[in-house]
Amino acid sequence: MRARSFAVLALAPIILSGFRCSLPWQSPDSSEILIASYNAHNLFDDIDDGGEYPEFSVASGRWNEGLYRKRLDNVAEAISSFFPDGGRLPDIVCLEEIEGEKVLRDLASGPLKAGGYRWIVCGGPEASAIKCGILSRLPFASARSHSLADAWGFGPARDMLEAGFDLGEGEARLTVFVCHWKSRREGPAATEPARRAASALAAARIAEAAEADPKACFVVCGDFNESPDEFARAKGLYATALMPALGEGSFASGGDIPETWEEGVLRVARDSRSAACGAGGVTLYSPWSLSNGFSYAFDGEKERLDGFLLGSALVDGEGLEFSRFAVSDDEKLLDAEGEPSAWNGSSGYSDHLPILLTLAR
Repeated sequence: MRARSFAVLALAPIILSGFRCSLPWQSPDSSEILIASYNAHNLFDDIDDGGEYPEFSVASGRWNEGLYRKRLDNVAEAISSFFPDGGRLPDIVCLEEIEGEKVLRDLASGPLKAGGYRWIVCGGPEASAIKCGILSRLPFASARSHSLADAWGFGPARDMLEAGFDLGEGEARLTVFVCHWKSRREGPAATEPARRAASALAAARIAEAAEADPKACFVVCGDFNESPDEFARAKGLYATALMPALGEGSFASGGDIPETWEEGVLRVARDSRSAACGAGGVTLYSPWSLSNGFSYAFDGEKERLDGFLLGSALVDGEGLEFSRFAVSDDEKLLDAEGEPSAWNGSSGYSDHLPILLTLAR
């Protein structure tokens, strides 16, 4: 199976672990499932493996165990910021820009120990210095890491991590895709083909899974490095990775969008009723349409690069359903300008804000 001719779908090496005493399935809450997503901003562990960025090399003296532990604590603070009164932590925590499995284990056994995260999975590829991972208190029913053949000349492609969860007898399977798409460092238009390839990969995998199980519930999350309304932000000058749902977008001149621009990639709907996973393509609902917040800022412009995209089964009024979406507005995560307080070498959190999705049974 392929996502158009330029996107190759492959099963890449992943690390899937369960630790402490594994118990049979038990729902931590009978009514809700909470999923957090957070770009942890280059979170490297305290062991030199050779692939670290220079500023995170222990041998250089610029990085050490103390700074690493501080960063772990800060990630836990960011995730916990949704629960100022000490409420339960998310059932599933999706992280981007982590070095590998050790980071996940150290979080689960350290500052996030209260979350009871018995299950972890880390994606690839091995050549990438930063990866995606998941901490979960719900056991995995399946886990895969999907790779693109290349990143259009921009270095090693980042894998898309897929994890499936069986929620109990009589309930549809929940599948979560964690993404970290190509940055816009070389320019939004120049790097858009790499993000479109990643979008086509996600769309192809969802279409395949939906055909096998029409009732399956899909959540695509992570750092997409573009906002759900990117096409409008680009004023329709070029095709984007996240295209508007049919009837929700057009050129600035009012003309129609070329079919080739929409073919194969994810479409994003502002109206949940437009969500669909079928022969006509994959259209996912973005709950950002209900929020006035932001997750990232650059040159004073606030953007929504991090997000959740929901399949139609989560917004059809039956079974597991979308309930709430939030982006953390905790002041400790913000700098004096009200923008995300990025790690500066000795303090700070991330250049992104964490986001939270609540699904109700």
